[in-house]
Amino acid sequence: MLKKIMAKMGIGSAKVDLILHNNEYALGDRIEGELVIQGGAVEQFINKIDVDFVMNLRTKKQEHKQVVSSIPLYSSFTIHASERKAIPFTFQLSEELLVSSHMVSYYFVTNLDIAGGVDNQDNDYIRVVPPARFNNIIAAFEQLGLREKHDSRSFDGYTQEFEFFPTTFLREQVQEVEFIAAIERDRIRLLLEAELYSYGRKEVEIKQEISLPNDLLSNVQQLADYLQQVLQEMVENPEAYVHHRHSFGYGNGGHGHEHHRHGGFAGAIGGMAAGLLGGMVISELMDGMFGGDEGETESALGGGEEEADEGGFFDDMFGGEDE
Repeated sequence: MLKKIMAKMGIGSAKVDLILHNNEYALGDRIEGELVIQGGAVEQFINKIDVDFVMNLRTKKQEHKQVVSSIPLYSSFTIHASERKAIPFTFQLSEELLVSSHMVSYYFVTNLDIAGGVDNQDNDYIRVVPPARFNNIIAAFEQLGLREKHDSRSFDGYTQEFEFFPTTFLREQVQEVEFIAAIERDRIRLLLEAELYSYGRKEVEIKQEISLPNDLLSNVQQLADYLQQVLQEMVENPEAYVHHRHSFGYGNGGHGHEHHRHGGFAGAIGGMAAGLLGGMVISELMDGMFGGDEGETESALGGGEEEADEGGFFDDMFGGEDE
């Protein structure tokens, strides 16, 4: 009798433990392991077991926890005293999740619902990383002297951005290079963006979308050579790839968050997270990026529509007409 009373209070009751084969997985991987239920001092009836896969997103203001997927694993059953029951566990990671970073972490929460007793819970953290062929892109950038920034892999509410600073190649011409990526079965698409030194004039970004087939992704040297050629062409002919920040979408009324600067790039890493998070979290992330009210943001982006065609950096650089 005493054992039953103690078990109902959670002392000597059944426990659950999710045991995974690894603690690091690439996007698109199949996670495997087993769920172990260990009986306590007395027989107990288990109502159900379910597992939540949770994303933890840290913004400047607070942390947000979002269930990515809920996995019902087992219907009701009886676990006898000291009995050990093992259940196979599998879970398929999406290729559109955010990868783990200073902002993003993931864990499984396993809930053991015990009838008439204190439920038991188990948390297991995993690290989500890019697939090997994506890591070759990082290696190719490093080979070109482009180092990934410490705060790279941030999430802006829509996509995850990978940011680099030049140490040799393009050091005198470019402040930073960044990209967003869409991972597909036979290739990886990048939206490359380079921020040019403006020397006191309006900030200018140049962009180009490129497609990297798997055969190119398998050879880091060839990949580095190709990326060098693409970036050199962009920097030497910036007028063909120009993107002014003031064309982001402000100045048409409203806050402008819907006009995201990477809009139209389908399947990007982080797209699934954008769908999971509520509008309030997205707004908080965007406010953290651009700060202040709408007027301050327009000023920071180079003014509203009235200033959009007033000359500036490219007129000076490529011989625009004098007023």
